[in-house]
Amino acid sequence: MALSISCTAPLVIAFCLTSLAWGSPQQRTFISKHEVVAPKWGVNLRATLPSEPLGLIVGHGHETRLKPYTSLWFLDNDTIAVTFITREGEPKLSTQETMNANTALRLRLVLFDAENGHIVNTTAWPTETRFAAIRTVYGGRFVTQRGTELTLYSLQLRELKRLDLPSAGSDEWYAYPSPSGKSLLFITTNLRTHSSVPWIWVDTDSLAVVRSWKEVQSGWVGISDRHIAMTKCVWFFDCQPEVEARSINGDWKAIASADRHNMPHPQFVDDDTVFLLGRPTELVRMDGQIIVTEGVPLEGCWWGGVVVSSTQRVAVPSCKLKGAMPALDLGGHDVLKKLVLYDAPFRGPSYVLDLKGPKINDLTTLAISPDGSRIAILNVEKLTLELVELPPLQ
Repeated sequence: MALSISCTAPLVIAFCLTSLAWGSPQQRTFISKHEVVAPKWGVNLRATLPSEPLGLIVGHGHETRLKPYTSLWFLDNDTIAVTFITREGEPKLSTQETMNANTALRLRLVLFDAENGHIVNTTAWPTETRFAAIRTVYGGRFVTQRGTELTLYSLQLRELKRLDLPSAGSDEWYAYPSPSGKSLLFITTNLRTHSSVPWIWVDTDSLAVVRSWKEVQSGWVGISDRHIAMTKCVWFFDCQPEVEARSINGDWKAIASADRHNMPHPQFVDDDTVFLLGRPTELVRMDGQIIVTEGVPLEGCWWGGVVVSSTQRVAVPSCKLKGAMPALDLGGHDVLKKLVLYDAPFRGPSYVLDLKGPKINDLTTLAISPDGSRIAILNVEKLTLELVELPPLQ
């Protein structure tokens, strides 16, 4: 399971580097292993594409073109899927991009052999929007989103089912997958007003709507196959921030505290446990029981946080900020330096891995294999894909 990339505000990542005492009912001491790893292989993705990949366009009047819009997933333990948005042909345009320009857009998929990095298949589907990617993987099948159109495909790229979401108007349907990949929640985020927005819960296997409703989304959301968690009051500042959770049909209740300096993205690691990355880092059950807590803040990666495998292995990236010069108002860039692994039953970090090899700068996407034995690293800046073999689960 991997997190489809979303460029938002910087996220502070906290983790331990050596041995730490972890808070639990028994106050156990957990010692993590420190190892050095390097990519097994790496490939330049530009050679696989017919044209330069495209990013989203944001803003009105003064438009900003973002970096390439991509997604990265393991379809199974041996197959890595990468998607890009490309344009085929040169449509005739007026002074600005129009709907006619989108007729040439393609959601391009490239499949790689995880053992050696060789391409095993490639295809492209038409899309009327740049907001298109793989949204989840379940049982060797995967779901793509192209605007409001969801499609379920087999590993052999055969279309199995299709579902059309309602029109979102000028907004987009943002997808939130469960760790297993069996469930998808879609929300049309509206940050302009503190008002209710549509939520749609979809079952991946049948590609059918399980439930739809309207309510306010005031912060980051994560789901399991049975529960929803949300960091309250990220975007609205007239309330007390906290992490709330509920079953699909239940009522919200607070399970963890938050504050203005630490409003974590909730990430489920199983049906009943949420990983909250921040100050402190906590693993919290749905009844509010804290099973792990650690309060040492270290450098994180602005582009993302936690990725989870279906075997309940969690990987957390750690970056080092390079080239920052505050006096000249230069922000610098993040360089990926470490991977921190947590294994169920989550008494603390199992491994701290120093990452060697070519520098991986700035915007990056991670995906972990279902069995937790491999992690794929997609560097959006350089359009490179690397694979790292991970140590065995503890």
